[in-house]
Amino acid sequence: MERTPEIFEKIEGYLTNTLPQEELIAFEKALATNQELQEEVEKHRMMHNVLGDQDTLDFKEKLARISTTIKEEEEEKIVTTSSFSLYWKVAASIVIVFGAGTLYWYISKSQNKTQNLYGSYYQAFPAEDNTRGNTTNEIQKVIKQYTNGVYDSVVIALENYPNLETQKRLQLYLGNSYLNLGQEKKAINQFTAISETDRYYEIGQWYLSLSYLKLNKPKKTIPILEEIIAYNGVYKAKAIKLLKELKK
Repeated sequence: MERTPEIFEKIEGYLTNTLPQEELIAFEKALATNQELQEEVEKHRMMHNVLGDQDTLDFKEKLARISTTIKEEEEEKIVTTSSFSLYWKVAASIVIVFGAGTLYWYISKSQNKTQNLYGSYYQAFPAEDNTRGNTTNEIQKVIKQYTNGVYDSVVIALENYPNLETQKRLQLYLGNSYLNLGQEKKAINQFTAISETDRYYEIGQWYLSLSYLKLNKPKKTIPILEEIIAYNGVYKAKAIKLLKELKK
């Protein structure tokens, strides 16, 4: 895939939900089959998330203030040979260069940690036996596609499935399919739709925590993991281990 300004604009439009409907449909179709495009979208998404973190924003603001100070001094054409002024310019320049490198290091380190954890803990929600007598032919086909990792077909079939909101297991299939297609926000919508009184609630919370982890938002992952631990269900042990890893 050629990395062009046009591609970047479409990716940004997709991530910010500003693409026209026709372009969005075409982009999602391309995303479902193009591995390189999926990877590029993931890079842009992680950069959005990290640069949106408050600590990073504070750091960027400090760099911006230093840069503005130097620019204002140049615009005012303040010429001085004092050792103090020379020292300030050199020091500020060093801070800017060092800051840019630190910012890059911070982003890379944060991304690597969360993505490695996601890769270690994520396993697709297992499909039920598609030979069960109370499963329609249509759903049997969806389950087979899900089991075989044909996630784009699962999405197409389930997005317009009638009364999906009452079929929580199907919502889990759809949410996991979105995760595997790099559509984490849509996955989050499916997992959060499972209410606390539903028997699939804990499962939905587990995959919700992983969705935020994949989005490089550990601060949102942590309270969900703590809730899973308090729920004291089958995902408690995994949640405890992942929480410890995140807090290292």
